[in-house]
Amino acid sequence: MKTILLLSAFALLSACASTGGTIGDRMDWRCEGGAAFSARIKTNGEAEVFAGGQVYRLPHVEATSGARYSNGTVEYWERGGGANLGGAAGGPYANCRR
Repeated sequence: MKTILLLSAFALLSACASTGGTIGDRMDWRCEGGAAFSARIKTNGEAEVFAGGQVYRLPHVEATSGARYSNGTVEYWERGGGANLGGAAGGPYANCRR
């Protein structure tokens, strides 16, 4: 019985990993002026950002410092313990902290 449970749990976890699982937990950001958004980093190298009632899937891009994700219109940049989100609905999202 234990073997069946373990195999079932392993199969479930494998299915999650193969559909673009997450590397970390959801990060909730509170920004200057009262705006807020959430983000999580996916195993496929993109960030999934929830802001202003929208979901943005942003590929990782080069950054001089921190972690930066952008689709050319929306940009999520985390560095030095803070974050900024530009181009997303419901902003501005500046000087954000967890």
